[in-house]
Order: sequence, then structure tokens, then C-alpha cells
Amino acid sequence: MKPIDRTEIFNRFQNKWVALTDDDKVISWGFELDEVIEKAKKKGIPNPIFTKIPSQEKDRIL
Repeated sequence: MKPIDRTEIFNRFQNKWVALTDDDKVISWGFELDEVIEKAKKKGIPNPIFTKIPSQEKDRIL
């Protein structure tokens, strides 16, 4: 199986919730999961994948 490069999604949607199709097309995004679910429902996409994209910033420990 070929690896999937999701770098663009991770870079663009840091600290946000994202709804994706099973082939990684972004359906909707936002800061709150409820908002993302509602947007995805309005677009009529069945069974999207929801995920929270983490920040790439590293926590600094002093």
C-alpha cells in the first residue's frame, strides 16, 4: 500500500476540527466539532471522517 501524504491538510488546519471524505477531501472545518458536523450535514456528505488536527508547535519546557 502506498503511503498517503497529508502534509498540506496538517499545515493548513492546525488546531482545527476537520471533516474529510474517505479520499481525504476536506468537506468542512472549524474550531468547534459541532460547527464542523453541521457544515458537513448541510453538504450532504454521508459518513465523513472527523478529526482534530494538532498544532505543530512544540511545547517549550523551561
